[in-house]
Amino acid sequence: MEFIENNSSLLLVIFLMMLGAFIIGFLSGKSGIDTTAAVVNKEYTQEKTITSTITTAKNTITNPDDTDLHRVEIADISEPGKIRAMKTRERAGRLSQEVKTEMANKTIDFSNIGIGDKSQADDFKKIVGIGSFVEEKLNTIGIYNYSQLAQMTDADINAITKVIEFFPGRIHRDDWKGQARDLMTSKQSSTEV
Repeated sequence: MEFIENNSSLLLVIFLMMLGAFIIGFLSGKSGIDTTAAVVNKEYTQEKTITSTITTAKNTITNPDDTDLHRVEIADISEPGKIRAMKTRERAGRLSQEVKTEMANKTIDFSNIGIGDKSQADDFKKIVGIGSFVEEKLNTIGIYNYSQLAQMTDADINAITKVIEFFPGRIHRDDWKGQARDLMTSKQSSTEV
């Protein structure tokens, strides 16, 4: 009791602060009740819609005649298999082999360089600047023989560089065309002897 008598002004301040907090909470909560009611009402209507949809689906399943009609309608509307994704890149983001071959056929003039003979493929690793990896890439796009490399034009060289994803200008610097011509003539002279 002594505490109350000595600190009456302190208790009055605490009471007024609590009363102010109550009034602020009451007024701000009253406006929140309206929005809460709207949210609850919206959820209730969504639940009613879902329930009616489920009921309709159950009735359709129990009545097989209606189901057959629905299947026919869906079958008439849908046409599966028309749209199909085409794989153009591998997992690492590189072009797939099919796309490279297609690009090679469109951009490289095989009427000029000729069609290579896979069964009589030449060893491109004898050409400076071509390793086994690059040789495999050239074989993938249909270049197998020295004669093909010897007959390349500048446009063919640019197209091959793009398709096999090789360093630009490297084919010219390493003179694949000249080396292939030399290897082709040395191969012919060794077969004649």
